[in-house]
Amino acid sequence: MIESVTAQEMQRFSHYTIDEIGVHPLVLMERAAMAVIDVLGAGNFDLSNVLVIAGLGNNGGDGIAVTRMLAQKGVNVDLLLLGDEHRATPNTAKQLDIARNYGIMPHSRVRDFRHYTVIIDALFGAGLSKHVPVKLGDMIKRVNSANIPVVSVDIPSGLHATTGAILGSAIRATATVTFAYPKKGLLQNEGLKRSGNIYVKDIGIYSPDELSNFKKESSTQ
Repeated sequence: MIESVTAQEMQRFSHYTIDEIGVHPLVLMERAAMAVIDVLGAGNFDLSNVLVIAGLGNNGGDGIAVTRMLAQKGVNVDLLLLGDEHRATPNTAKQLDIARNYGIMPHSRVRDFRHYTVIIDALFGAGLSKHVPVKLGDMIKRVNSANIPVVSVDIPSGLHATTGAILGSAIRATATVTFAYPKKGLLQNEGLKRSGNIYVKDIGIYSPDELSNFKKESSTQ
């Protein structure tokens, strides 16, 4: 069993699952969103007024799916989409189309984050390697200063997934729902201070070695 992975290893496992095994990225997004919903629904968070902050990458797609699933459960939830949506990844754009079909319209700004009871952070994922742009960094600081519980999707936005360093600004999460394997950055340096309670969820992404072992076990049964 792998104890933790780098950002590069996780990217390689994801590509293997999608390209070699054939699991569609939208399936993985749905599973990731359901994993976040499981953690939110465990009773530790006040879901009376939820904000989801989503970026344009696949992490944002996870967040958009979370928004839809919460809305379907009758939760009062707003979606804050940051950036030009025409630059969203194809699968994130698809999630946005689906959300709109359910009547969910994204906002482009929030005046006061203290208005919410919990914030879902799906701005940047484990692939972030450059410093957070200044405007988004300022927004992250506003979120942190609001002192509202934050649940980060896969990794707190602005945290380097491998080193645990802060890339300019980083979310201070109450909990982090990470997928497949813990990221090394969650377990060292600033990651120890920024990640809160870490929940590792199986969404169907495995290393080639683990998949090989699974195939062997299945063939002997």
